[in-house]
Amino acid sequence: MMFQILRIVILACIVLCPGVIYSQTRDTLSLRQSIDLSIKNNLKLISAELNVKQNDLHLRELKSSRYPPIFFHSRFLHAPVSGYNEVVTNGGEYGMQISAGYPLYDGGIRSATIDQSINNGERAAIDLQKNKIEIAFTVRTIYYEILRTEEEIRIRRETVERLNDYVVLLNQLRLGGNATGSDVLKANVDLNNSNISLDQAIISLHKSRLMLTNVTGVTLNRMLEILPVDSEDSTSMPQFSTGNNPELQLLQREKLSAGYDAAIARGERLPVLSVTGDVGVLGVMPAEFRHNIGYSLLFTLEIPVFTWGGIDYRIERKEIAYRQIETQFLIQQRDLETEWSLTMSDLELARKNAIGYANNISEADRNFLSAKSRMAGGSGSNLEVLDAQRLLVEAKLNYNQTVFQLRYDLALALKLSGQL
Repeated sequence: MMFQILRIVILACIVLCPGVIYSQTRDTLSLRQSIDLSIKNNLKLISAELNVKQNDLHLRELKSSRYPPIFFHSRFLHAPVSGYNEVVTNGGEYGMQISAGYPLYDGGIRSATIDQSINNGERAAIDLQKNKIEIAFTVRTIYYEILRTEEEIRIRRETVERLNDYVVLLNQLRLGGNATGSDVLKANVDLNNSNISLDQAIISLHKSRLMLTNVTGVTLNRMLEILPVDSEDSTSMPQFSTGNNPELQLLQREKLSAGYDAAIARGERLPVLSVTGDVGVLGVMPAEFRHNIGYSLLFTLEIPVFTWGGIDYRIERKEIAYRQIETQFLIQQRDLETEWSLTMSDLELARKNAIGYANNISEADRNFLSAKSRMAGGSGSNLEVLDAQRLLVEAKLNYNQTVFQLRYDLALALKLSGQL
């Protein structure tokens, strides 16, 4: 009796505590709605989207260097007779010019830099997609856990009702001399344990719902209810290709970026030829304005002659970095293929186990009814009934856990194949 009172008090505290359970405002979401809502509200995705925009602007900035920038310059210097020596100042000068400069040849550095920026933009887009896939995987895992816990609560409540009925039967049998007080006490122990397990499952469900509320970005004062998953969400098998995996795609982009770094470093060995031109007015005396109108061209050539090995060391370092990332790519590719094979093995095992546990449930149910009938007829024992009852609960929980594992493996397969 004291246990039942204590249990009621604990559950009342859980229900009344705002930190554990939500208010009465409820929202019902499907799995796809939960994923879409999480992608829409996730702050990490907002940051990743800003990174995509930043890379796009950087690419536009670099592409603009293909065209010569045009500048307007003006100056006026007045040097009176009483000032500096006219030999130095010419009495002053003035100028108004439009100038432009352009590198005619830079060893391919500018082209490699632009290509690298394009690659970085693609990498940012892949990283955004990778974050979306990881969010979808997280939502699926939480969603399936909620379904598992809801089913566990149903099993636990069914168990409590079954044991309550059995305790009533034992009390009746005890009055007729076919059961003892010890039998009733043992059954009550199992009943109390079942109530404890039920309470734990209820608390676990509230925690999972809170996690789903957090990842979807819904306000925490709303209770989320979920719908059963569609057959497509729980049975469809994704097509696997290592080239579709975002983590491998990111490494591929990093390898390309390292290759561009090496190309830029090699370009430093080559000469740089540039031209600068201007047109405008440049003179000493404004009175001679027409004579001062003109233009000029300046060609510059830079050839690295001796850099104490600095360029060579830099090239070697960039080439080693490229080979290092290339090796990481091959390792990641092999690990990904191995993880896919393991996931498929786990998936096949979970399917076989689900069939086996489903058969066990029907067998365990008949076993419990048989043991209970023998106990009521005086030819069975209380321990046989309690053992049969535990076996039935175990079979149902095993099946429920296997269904969760099956769904989890499918969610992992979607993640590995790069699908939302």
